[in-house]
Amino acid sequence: MKKRIAIIGAGIGGLTLASRLHSKAEVTVFEKSRGLGGRMSTRQAEGFSFDHGTQFFTARVPEFKQFLSTHLSSGLVQEWAGKVITLEKGKKEEKRIWFEPHYVCVPGMNFLCKKLAEGISIRLNCEIAPLRAKAGKEWQLFDKENNSQGAFDLVISTAPPAQTIRLFDSFLSVDAGIRQEKLLACFALMIGLPQSWRHSWIAAKVKQSPIEWIAVNSSKPGRNQEHTALVVQTENSWAEAHVEEDLTVATKFLREEMESLVGLDLGGASYISLHRWRYALLEKAHDDESREMPFFDRELQLASVGDWCARSRIEDVWLEANYLADLVL
Repeated sequence: MKKRIAIIGAGIGGLTLASRLHSKAEVTVFEKSRGLGGRMSTRQAEGFSFDHGTQFFTARVPEFKQFLSTHLSSGLVQEWAGKVITLEKGKKEEKRIWFEPHYVCVPGMNFLCKKLAEGISIRLNCEIAPLRAKAGKEWQLFDKENNSQGAFDLVISTAPPAQTIRLFDSFLSVDAGIRQEKLLACFALMIGLPQSWRHSWIAAKVKQSPIEWIAVNSSKPGRNQEHTALVVQTENSWAEAHVEEDLTVATKFLREEMESLVGLDLGGASYISLHRWRYALLEKAHDDESREMPFFDRELQLASVGDWCARSRIEDVWLEANYLADLVL
C-alpha cells in the first residue's frame, strides 16, 4: 500500500514536492486559497492580468536551469527583457542593468504551478486546522470548519513559518529552526489603464519611497499590451508598519505616491485594487553556511520546507523542496 502524504500549500514549493512524490505515494495537496501559486499567483480582473506576487525569477544553479529547460523550450517560461530604471523623486531616472536573464511564466506566473499540478489531487479553499494528536500511526486532518479531510501517514507544510507553527505547534521542539524565522509583509497595488503603456521602461526600482518596485505587467511576454497593467509593490518595512491599516486608506496613499513618482493621472484608471501579503519576504536571508535544514521528524512523520530555509527566491524554494523530497523518498 502506498504511503498517504498530505502537503499543505499549493505554491511552487508544495507543488514541486507533490510532483516529485506522487508517483511513489498517494499525495493530496491542500490550499486555503481559491487558486494555485501562492506568491506566484496571477490575478485576472476586468480584462487585466496582474502577477501581484513574484514578479520574475532567475536561474543560477545547474539543477534549476535543467528543470527550466523543458519549460523554456515549450514557451511556458520566457525571458522578460527591456529597459529597467531607478526612480527617485526630484531626480532624473537612471537606467539599471540586469546582469542575468529574468524569467516569467506565460501567460501568467501561476502557470508553472498549474503545470506541476497536473495529475495531482488538490483541494482548494480548504484551510487545515492545527494538528491533533495522532490516531495510532495516522494523522487525521480536519479543516477550519472541523470537517474531516482524511487520514495520512506523513504531513508536510510548505506554508509560511507563522502558519506552519500554528499547524504543528504541539509537535515542534522549542528550538526548531523554523521558530526563529520571520517573513515580512508587502502590499501590491494593481492598476489597470485602458491605454497602452507610453513610457520606454518595463520596470522601475524605487528609492526613498514607501514604494519599492513598479512593474509594467502588460510588458511581459504573452500579456495583452493593448492596455496597461501595473503592479506596484511596497517596501517591506513600510508594509510591516501599516500591515493592519484599512486597505482603503493604504490604497489612497499609495495611489497618490504612484502619481507623484511617475507623473500619472490615475483618475482614468479602469481598475485599482490593493492586495496585502502578510508573508512576502524572508526577514534574514541565509547563505550556505547559515542555511536552515528542512524540518523532518521521521518518528512523528511531520515535515516542513520553504524559503525560511534559505532565501525568498523561486530557485531557492524549488531547491529546498527537492532536498526534502529526496529525504522523504
